[in-house]
Amino acid sequence: MSSEQAYYNKGYKKSISDTHAIRTVDNSVKFITSVLQPDFHVLDVGSGPGSITIDLAKNYLTSGGSVIGVEPTKEIIETANNLKKATEPQLDNVKFQEGSIYNLPFKDNTFDLVYAHQVIVHLQDPIKALKELARVTKPGRFVAVKDGDLESFIMDPPKYEKLKDFHLKSALNRGSTDVRAGRKLFRRAVEAGYDPSNITTTASNMLFKGNDKTKQVWGELLIKRVENGGETFVANDEKKDEEAKQEVIKLLKEWKNDETSLWSAVNFEIIYKKPE
Repeated sequence: MSSEQAYYNKGYKKSISDTHAIRTVDNSVKFITSVLQPDFHVLDVGSGPGSITIDLAKNYLTSGGSVIGVEPTKEIIETANNLKKATEPQLDNVKFQEGSIYNLPFKDNTFDLVYAHQVIVHLQDPIKALKELARVTKPGRFVAVKDGDLESFIMDPPKYEKLKDFHLKSALNRGSTDVRAGRKLFRRAVEAGYDPSNITTTASNMLFKGNDKTKQVWGELLIKRVENGGETFVANDEKKDEEAKQEVIKLLKEWKNDETSLWSAVNFEIIYKKPE
């Protein structure tokens, strides 16, 4: 049986969730705007701390549209509700509720757009999840999914390439993360029953470089995540794991402040139009 929340299998860690809170529609899921309409009813599956969900409600679903964010972990729902209360308390077209991607608490054919951002990558049963996304989507409407491909990470100068090695080890030690999920997304959608002729596939690039402010923010969030997020770099050896953690923190601090450095990664996206 697939775990309802394999990603936080060691318990909810706010420092991990915080690395997701800088996400907006524009910087993370811009690809969905090619089909999004202001009157759509949207389901954000794996909505995390809620920054994208709230952005959708405020700036995109402006003509009767609404969005529901779903997470299986109570603490993340509370984090999202707190963000809404602090930033956009007047919004009445967004809400967050508990629910599993494997068994979404909605009837068939409910939403105009169902999307999952960096969620399938962490699942033990991605095919089952993709089928469930399509189930709650209205005929003629859209499923949109985006996944990273961790093996595509590029760091420069070369001394920072160790960060990729450590990141991959941490992902693999998590037990549920597929470091090649992005490149498998189209194939998995077809295996889940999506008609390939109805799938639009794109790729985008995440890039942090030089003295960009976003690079500074991202670097600091990653440092806090390593310090407090329960990441494991060396399994079954606490001493070596702590040594690796300190090396990662040291490299991240150097990378963050190095005006010559960059971090790039490929993400893959699909938009599926459900047959009418």
